[in-house]
Amino acid sequence: TLTVDGTNAVGFRHIPQNSQSAASTLALDDAGKHILHPAADTTARIFTIPANSAVAFPIGTAITFINQNGTGGVATIAITTDTMRLAGAGTTGSRTLARNGVATAIKIAVTEWIISGTGLT
Repeated sequence: TLTVDGTNAVGFRHIPQNSQSAASTLALDDAGKHILHPAADTTARIFTIPANSAVAFPIGTAITFINQNGTGGVATIAITTDTMRLAGAGTTGSRTLARNGVATAIKIAVTEWIISGTGLT
């Protein structure tokens, strides 16, 4: 166990959840959370990462997306005017997250994110 003061553990113990059953645009307080598209919501949803000019997430911000939708509905992870690259391929733009998929987007520059995960196209 790593500690700063010999008593209190360093680091995250969990990733807080923001369950969304509607299309939504991320807010600064979503940093470090996971956005859940719950099983009970059978509608495809769009979760949007806003432009840096609208919401200035710090570089290094990580946000995880989970599509638990039990009926096969997809979740789209969209980006506005900034750039989101698919890890490995380098292609840019919005991404589709399949049922039971998990993906994490990390902000790597002022207007650039990289995303990777399972069930992500």
